[in-house]
Amino acid sequence: MVRNSNLNGFRIPGAADALITRLFADDTTVFLSEDDDFADLQSVLDTWCSAAKAKFNIAKTEILPIGKKVFREEIVRTYRSTGSWENYPENVRIVGEGEPMRILGAFIGNNVDQAGVWSPTIAKVTSAIERWRLGHATVEGRRHAIQMVVGGMTQFLTDVQRMPSAVCKRLDKCIRQYLWDGRVLPPVAKDYIYTPREDGGL
Repeated sequence: MVRNSNLNGFRIPGAADALITRLFADDTTVFLSEDDDFADLQSVLDTWCSAAKAKFNIAKTEILPIGKKVFREEIVRTYRSTGSWENYPENVRIVGEGEPMRILGAFIGNNVDQAGVWSPTIAKVTSAIERWRLGHATVEGRRHAIQMVVGGMTQFLTDVQRMPSAVCKRLDKCIRQYLWDGRVLPPVAKDYIYTPREDGGL
């Protein structure tokens, strides 16, 4: 239905088809060009919902403007002051400059503070490590805790978002303080710890 509609989507060099929509489970991401009309998309959604006996939750729609900064800011300013922009849904969230929008676990947007995106994850890791600290585990036990907590809680976001160097440094400090129980000068150099176990590392 989308391919047979009037929607143009994004033309990407080297791609045979235009990028119009991506679907995963009950999440739908639509890419509209400056020449596209949301009314055409709404027509497709209405037809699909009628055939599938489903209801599309327009209230959960989020709009992320792209293009030149002056154009993006104009859309956000107009939408927030009037509650509408052309034929787009009224009174839904429009993502402004520096604000992240979450899509399938990744946070995207225009000029988003990537370190800020990581703040909730860092808080969770820090809180979990503090709870583990109460257990007075051995160095071997701490190694397992670090792998489960720090590694487990950061793996997905690192994969989809990448990890800024500032975040990496904060987590490294958290690991070091927990592993060596807050000692200012660790008894073993970090590079040595990362060597294989058969060579004396952890």
